[in-house]
Amino acid sequence: MKRLFIICLAILLLCAPAYGTKIADADDSTAIAAVKVDTEALIVLTGDVLATNKVAGDVFYVDSGSSGGSGSGTSWTNAALTIEAGLTLCTAGAGDWIMVSPVHAETATTGTADLDKTDVTVWGLGNGTRMATISYDTSTDTFIIGATGDGTKVHGIKFIAAVTAVANAIVVEAGCTDFVIEDCVFENVTSTTDEFIDAILVSGTASDRGIIRNNRFLGDVGANAGPQSSINFVDCDYLQIIGNEFSGDIGDAHIFNETTASNYITIKDNIIMCGFIGGNLDTTPGISLVSTTTGWIVDNIIVTNVVSEQAAIVAADCYVFGNRYRELQGNTLEVGRIYTLIKDETVMTGATDNLFTVAGGAIEIVSMFGQINTVIGGAPGDVSINVVATIGTTHNADFSVDVTLTDTQLGDVVTFITISGGENAGDATANENAGIPLSWFCPAGIIQQTLTSTGTGGIKWYMSFRALEEGVTVVVQ
Repeated sequence: MKRLFIICLAILLLCAPAYGTKIADADDSTAIAAVKVDTEALIVLTGDVLATNKVAGDVFYVDSGSSGGSGSGTSWTNAALTIEAGLTLCTAGAGDWIMVSPVHAETATTGTADLDKTDVTVWGLGNGTRMATISYDTSTDTFIIGATGDGTKVHGIKFIAAVTAVANAIVVEAGCTDFVIEDCVFENVTSTTDEFIDAILVSGTASDRGIIRNNRFLGDVGANAGPQSSINFVDCDYLQIIGNEFSGDIGDAHIFNETTASNYITIKDNIIMCGFIGGNLDTTPGISLVSTTTGWIVDNIIVTNVVSEQAAIVAADCYVFGNRYRELQGNTLEVGRIYTLIKDETVMTGATDNLFTVAGGAIEIVSMFGQINTVIGGAPGDVSINVVATIGTTHNADFSVDVTLTDTQLGDVVTFITISGGENAGDATANENAGIPLSWFCPAGIIQQTLTSTGTGGIKWYMSFRALEEGVTVVVQ
């Protein structure tokens, strides 16, 4: 890359005298226009150098909007009209690239493209609404990465289901290895009627070391035959599915290992929503694998409506850790995960001060301590922690017995150190110790600091807790 940068810089310097216009030789407006034209010409020239040098083989160009050229694919002017036409120009194993222009559009026919030559890269240049597109208007259309297409890469193409129950957007044939599908988009035209049954199907034995990364699978409300998965794979050892985004109704799972176990797979950093925003969630897992498939399922976010977090991922022989599960919209807390909140300072006014509000369900408080943030003065008496329950006074609870604040100093810590009659006895000490582990059951309500008298000064409170049910929120007062 450094060598390539130096080459481009040298070209810019050498070409400047040939292309340049001295600003002193023209009026300001002419000079600015000349500089703009010269700069654009140099950018194009530099781009040509980059395209020539960044690939091992040849570069061929595809643009459905091209007209009047030879179709040889050797330049944008002479661009081939389809990806399949571009592929015929490539040499297997040479590392050739097919550059696909922004807003290129193909309507798929049966076998619209069969990438059956090794080490070919299909690279879409557009972004967003300017991505190159392939639309499927019959249910039997398909885009194939062939069994002899080892090392094929497909980048930046949008695949669109334009009719009901399109079988697949991409089929990777059995035996194809080292393929890459990245930065592509899979979507439909009409909500509730158009869909891919399996957007990507890796269809058979020994399609090993594939990579499917950074794609977006934008499903919708399932209808008719209904989508079954976004990625369906069979016997794909060392497969990596990383950094993708999935949404829409689904019948089996967004990531689905239908038959025949795979070994050493990696499923990581995906966002998986079984359902769609603003609608009901499915009751299907986000990931479902054959029970003997092995590998790692790490740091995925799964939104679905299943009976438990464990049911969101079905993978008996994989190492599963660091994944997060959600069922409800909004900024609710994950069940079982520990959170910490800080109430900056409560003053010693002799009244009750609200510290935290718990809503939507119960929590378990596992740590609670305060630090003297402003020197205590006067005679504030004792401090205790309690909750005023939302569902009624019979559910109110005192978490601690009183802690005497007399003679405390700046930086002293208020801790809960022993159990007394079901409550924690407290202490204010210079020892920087948060006290014994707590297990306070706290219903929805307001957690308060209560004083027995009036004084001055303030305490900064730290509370760690875990939600005990879905839909809980906790906020600082």
